[in-house]
Amino acid sequence: MHLFIRTIIWAIVIFVLCSIPGDDLPQASMIQIPHFDKMVHFGLFFIMGIFLISELRYQTKLSRMSIALIVFAAIAIYGGVIELLQEKYFINRSGDFWDLCADAAGGATSVFVFPFLKKQKDLLLNRKPFNKYSFLKKIL
Repeated sequence: MHLFIRTIIWAIVIFVLCSIPGDDLPQASMIQIPHFDKMVHFGLFFIMGIFLISELRYQTKLSRMSIALIVFAAIAIYGGVIELLQEKYFINRSGDFWDLCADAAGGATSVFVFPFLKKQKDLLLNRKPFNKYSFLKKIL
């Protein structure tokens, strides 16, 4: 259970970022990209999905399909709760259906991309100089 701390900390980071009062957010985006906030939501929940998948694969004997469903459901529910809190309780914030869609898309993408990322990580850690440091395999 101790390895889930990574996902819990990331969930707290997402919560804190999404609960910042609307007045404290920059009015003009430093990066003039349309729908940049959706990309941020996607990225935050993609990372959460990667953390959760790796922890479930390491700590359980669940099938890949079960893990995929759990991760997608957990991220969709958490994203939905965040959006409801923004709509009802957070100061000068509003819930957005498209933010929730970006959250869910980030989670779904993490499910499909994880096997590739894990393979690349394993290949990297089996090469010099990384193969000399066994602790890297435990933390990554």
